[in-house]
Amino acid sequence: MSAQTSAARPGRTLSTLALFTGLAAPALAAGGAFLAHNGALPSYAGFRLFLLGIPLAAVALLFGMFASFRGRGGRNRAAVWKAALGSTAAALTIAAVVGVAAPGAGYPLINDITTDTEDPPRFVAAQRARPGGGDIAYPPGFAEQQKRAYPGVVPRIMAIPPEKAFDRVREALESMQNIRVVDASKSEGRIEAVAVSRVFRFTDDIVIRIRPSSDGGSRVDIRSRSRDGKGDLGVNAQRIDNLLTILR
Repeated sequence: MSAQTSAARPGRTLSTLALFTGLAAPALAAGGAFLAHNGALPSYAGFRLFLLGIPLAAVALLFGMFASFRGRGGRNRAAVWKAALGSTAAALTIAAVVGVAAPGAGYPLINDITTDTEDPPRFVAAQRARPGGGDIAYPPGFAEQQKRAYPGVVPRIMAIPPEKAFDRVREALESMQNIRVVDASKSEGRIEAVAVSRVFRFTDDIVIRIRPSSDGGSRVDIRSRSRDGKGDLGVNAQRIDNLLTILR
């Protein structure tokens, strides 16, 4: 393209870049979600690809702004329309990605939540299935953060013996969506399950411990832990709260 043609059509290159990046942003975000959901990418990798839609969309908005400025006044209406289309796609992408990620902005950067921070229930089945070994221990530094953020995550006392509480807890757990029991031992008072998120297929491990309480009933402690990432967007605490609500 000659300098004369470029001058006659101001904003042509910028509008093309705005349109390309503007359409690439939602494709990148949707692609990350699609690939993770179908197992073509690990969950966390797909989620990071999804989040990359934001910076790409921001670049598209910049290109669109400059293209509109260059083509204003009717000097290049095609450039203005292309810039507007790219900018609209970019803005919708930012709104969609932020809408998914923003709800977790106020939560602490922890991903292991339990009703007993001093003596958390121990994983057995999840420990055996852990690739490469390594103890799934509750991080000591999480306790204070958890207590501040989730003061309502406390043990449940049930006025029935442990054997009956075990059956009640398992029934409640199996009634929850996207949760599958993977191991249970009534003699140990332990139930383990996994929860898989709908879109990105994030997997969380859950362990429940049922013990006799001092008043002749049962004490139920729950622990929910994410396998990926440093934070959990509040999902584990919400899951525990949901289960406690069912048991109530």
